Amino acid sequence: MKQILFWRHAETNLNQEGRFCGRMDVDITEEGKKQAEKMRETFKKYHFDAIYCSPLKRTKQTLEAIFPNRKFIKEDGFTEISLGDWEGLKKETISQKLRKAFQRGEYAPPHGEKHEDVEARVKEAIERIFATYPDGSVILVCTSNGIMRTIKRIYGIKTEKMMSGNLEFFSLKREA
Repeated sequence: MKQILFWRHAETNLNQEGRFCGRMDVDITEEGKKQAEKMRETFKKYHFDAIYCSPLKRTKQTLEAIFPNRKFIKEDGFTEISLGDWEGLKKETISQKLRKAFQRGEYAPPHGEKHEDVEARVKEAIERIFATYPDGSVILVCTSNGIMRTIKRIYGIKTEKMMSGNLEFFSLKREA
């Protein structure tokens, strides 16, 4: 069996302020870095055959806080969804109805990326990773909430909530 562990990046200022981030390339906060560093113990019990991150610096900074001496593979397929006109806005300024439709993959913000395009690139990246590594491999992917929500939708992963908090994770397994 192969396994990919998907993990959301540490806190950013935009997360803290309740703003949409999307493709904005922001740093993690000092508190986010401390929280990530505390995860070192959790991740010591895992041996990762490879560690991937999106090209956005918040994912790489999160991984560097835990694995300071590891190399990471940047994967464009895991880049956060473009939120178009919503990026940087306070979440409360967008109607709950539109936000829920967006979370379900039924609506894209003006000038934002279409869900079907995100799903195609995410699925392609996941399938390529599964095809690359032998049976028994465990892969870590640090990405964002939108990508994790997309993965849950594509693969029918049921978790307590569709949204992933900072530093939350889930896994996807595949029989060889």
